[in-house]
Amino acid sequence: MGDKKRKATDNVEEVNDVQEDLKKQAKKEKKERKEKKRKLAEAEAEPADKMDVEEKEEKKEKKEKKEKKEKKEKKEKKEKKEKKEKKEKKEKSDKEEKSDNEEKSEKKEKKEKKEKKDKKEKKAKKETAAEDETKANAEEQPEQTEKTEEASQEKNSRFICFVGNLPFSANTESVTKHFEKNPPASVRVATNKDDPKNRSRGFAFIEFDNYDRMKTCLQLYHHSTFDDGKYPARRINVELTAGGGGAKSDHRKAKIQAKNEKLNDERQRKALEAKKVQNKHDHDKRSARKGPTGANAVGGGDAAPAPAADEDKYAGVHPSRRGQLW
Repeated sequence: MGDKKRKATDNVEEVNDVQEDLKKQAKKEKKERKEKKRKLAEAEAEPADKMDVEEKEEKKEKKEKKEKKEKKEKKEKKEKKEKKEKKEKKEKSDKEEKSDNEEKSEKKEKKEKKEKKDKKEKKAKKETAAEDETKANAEEQPEQTEKTEEASQEKNSRFICFVGNLPFSANTESVTKHFEKNPPASVRVATNKDDPKNRSRGFAFIEFDNYDRMKTCLQLYHHSTFDDGKYPARRINVELTAGGGGAKSDHRKAKIQAKNEKLNDERQRKALEAKKVQNKHDHDKRSARKGPTGANAVGGGDAAPAPAADEDKYAGVHPSRRGQLW
């Protein structure tokens, strides 16, 4: 019995062992299958992960490239901007420098022009002053000479004037009356001895006490209008003459000619001065009335023409006495 039990127990143990082995084996197989399945799953999952990694790397590379490109572009833009700013700054500075130089040169030119103008004006003033001085000296010289001559004349000469172009009705009373504002010391009217009525020959001689009265007479009464109420009024000539008689004496003719030439020169000079003053007055009057309009405003477009030199030279000499001046 015991052996049977022992055998039965052994059999049971063996069965148990076999079952355990089978279980172990089943577990092992299951584990192996599971492991195999896992490996297969891993093997299948591995390419996908690899692909994701590659994709990620590619994206990363692309991103890096893009960033590099953007950085490069930014850098280039920055450099371009800096270059542009530098260029603009340089152009601005050049422009400012140029404008400063132009302004300086313009100021310099203006200064030079002003200096030239001032020099020119100073020169013109000096020349004008020199001309005025020369003119004054030239005017003073004849005046001094005249004064000297007047003084010598007062000592040695008689102060006689010739009165020409008188009417035949003129007599001592009418001539004296004509010169009553500057009365002469004596009046001698030349008469025709052969005429029974003792009429005037058309001229007379008047003598003064001093040179000043004679000069006043020459200035005021030459070309004055003589009217005795018998003949129509006429313009008379008052000229210098010399005492001593002898109408044909060479010495007397030379004295008369010299005196009358001097008187004519003085009259011409005074006439020109008076004409200049009149022209200036007329010009100023026209300018004030009309304003500056062309040739009329420039100075005497309407002024009378100057007399010819030959006519003006003997303007104050009676025709009957002009032959003595040749």
